[in-house]
Amino acid sequence: MMTARTAEAPEDLASSRAAPGSSTRLVTERADLAELAAPEVSVCVLRRGIDPDVEAFVRERLLPRPLAETLLVDPGAPDLAPLATGAPHSPGREAFLHDVRGLISLFADLTGCPRVGVRLARLDRPMCPRLHADMVTVRLVTTYVGPGTEWAEHAAVRRDRLGHRANGVPDEDSGVLRAGARLRRMAPFDVGLLKGEAWPGNQGRGAVHRSPPGTSPRVVVTLDALA
Repeated sequence: MMTARTAEAPEDLASSRAAPGSSTRLVTERADLAELAAPEVSVCVLRRGIDPDVEAFVRERLLPRPLAETLLVDPGAPDLAPLATGAPHSPGREAFLHDVRGLISLFADLTGCPRVGVRLARLDRPMCPRLHADMVTVRLVTTYVGPGTEWAEHAAVRRDRLGHRANGVPDEDSGVLRAGARLRRMAPFDVGLLKGEAWPGNQGRGAVHRSPPGTSPRVVVTLDALA
């Protein structure tokens, strides 16, 4: 039985985009996230640098305390104050809220959704430890602190062994990854768009992903498109 390789650091952008038959697009411009609409694409990742003000705020004000905030917002005028409850006004606080507001605007522009579900969480263990595909249209995920979400190419997995179908056997032993395949991992501040099984015409091709293994604390924001 094959063993899944450990997820590696993000690969070279040029070589990743040139890979024939890839279900992933790695981009550096926000406008290029529109490539998610291509039928063969299930994951689109915007590479972006770490904002030191945002990172400092998240580490100093959000990481030390429990976080489990869920909001339903109008993307045109989102009230995000609950995401920073208890944190005094500061350049870092405003930079963090500005960044999340920008992600919501970007997500709404790409999806056309009238409402966005926002979730901010501190995670001390993998929330979704096994490779799986979500029954959603599309989800945005950004990790501000800690290791990012892991994913696999569409052609790299056996879907009959995803999630509960592995009968409790860990991914590393279930054979869910085909021989020679490896997981990939988003870097902090990357913006990942994960196309789900409910995306029109995408049944059987939903983005296969999981939380990174280990107990390193993470601060993660996810966005869902809602009607």
